[in-house]
Amino acid sequence: MHIVYRTMDQAELDRQYNARATVTDFDAEMARYRNLSDRAYADCDVQRDLAYGPHPQEQVDIFPAGVDTPVFIFLHGGYWRFLGRPDSAFMAQSFVEKGVAVAVVEYTLAPLATLDQIVDQIRRAIAFIWHEAERFGINRNRLFVGGSSAGAHLAAMAATTDWPGQFSMPEKTIKGALLASGLFDLEPVRLSAPNAWLKLDKAAARRNSPVHHPAQPDVRFHLAWGGSETDEFKRQSIDYANHLSNRGHPVSCAEAQDRNHFDIITDLADPRRDLFRDTMGMITSQIA
Repeated sequence: MHIVYRTMDQAELDRQYNARATVTDFDAEMARYRNLSDRAYADCDVQRDLAYGPHPQEQVDIFPAGVDTPVFIFLHGGYWRFLGRPDSAFMAQSFVEKGVAVAVVEYTLAPLATLDQIVDQIRRAIAFIWHEAERFGINRNRLFVGGSSAGAHLAAMAATTDWPGQFSMPEKTIKGALLASGLFDLEPVRLSAPNAWLKLDKAAARRNSPVHHPAQPDVRFHLAWGGSETDEFKRQSIDYANHLSNRGHPVSCAEAQDRNHFDIITDLADPRRDLFRDTMGMITSQIA
């Protein structure tokens, strides 16, 4: 057996990073995203198709929640190559009802964009929201990011941004981050099937791995994952939580035993679920 990463050969590594194979009906999981999001777009006030850059995909939809409210900036998953805004607004109504605005960010998907370009898009989207905060009733001192899978990776990368140096914004632009089922060390991803569309070399994998960059000071993190996820997805979250905690960040973690890689994030639409309560607690505990 040829070992590719840790104790895994190629087949086992590919299995560990094949999230679709952990559910019986992937299409049904995606339909849940779209159905919940359709309801949010139909029932909530929303400002759509707000351009944060020149490319067609560089747009954000904002669901306002009043005046001087915090905002939850959601970054969708899909292994950096799938999904978009129409699938990613499922938490809007439940958050807005609690006085938290929601911003749903679009970015160019791989392989049309490199991961470097996608990370840059996310940072520019957050800078746009910060600069235009008053226009949307948002308190720019209460910005929170979150995402699932690839979106959690992007949220973690956003938390490492040199905001003063790159965007002339405060160092503590982001107050907290929800990271669900994320990928924080991309070396095993580079060595497995997803690299067919990511096309990472070793340097790009390291450059885009949150574990190799310090997060900005005082960012609070909540990491979550589903009970049926693969060992590697669980390890990525646990290892990154330890990495953050060792560097002084407030960190909380939770495994939802009855959830999988895909449906855990839809718990943000249900105020009865722990993920909703934990995320809302992270937001409401941060005073501007």
